[in-house]
Amino acid sequence: MSYLEKAIEELEKQIDQLLSPYRKEVELLDGIPGVNKAAAATFIAEMGVDMSVFKSAKHLASWAGVSPGNYESAGKKKRVKPHKVTKL
Repeated sequence: MSYLEKAIEELEKQIDQLLSPYRKEVELLDGIPGVNKAAAATFIAEMGVDMSVFKSAKHLASWAGVSPGNYESAGKKKRVKPHKVTKL
């Protein structure tokens, strides 16, 4: 068990070192409710920090898999739209 704990600690140190150039981005992402440092690291690892590679926010959402799509149940296709966010 101590070996695994040490290995995890070493990996966390390596992740912190690799994230050091992206401290500002990590802090911004960490400010989003439900996003912690580990999730921020995952976002940066998966999407990067250069959003210019995506034509629009819709393209990013589609790439991330959070845009509406077609869903099928019992052989019937159902179209599902994302919930609209209401302004407070």
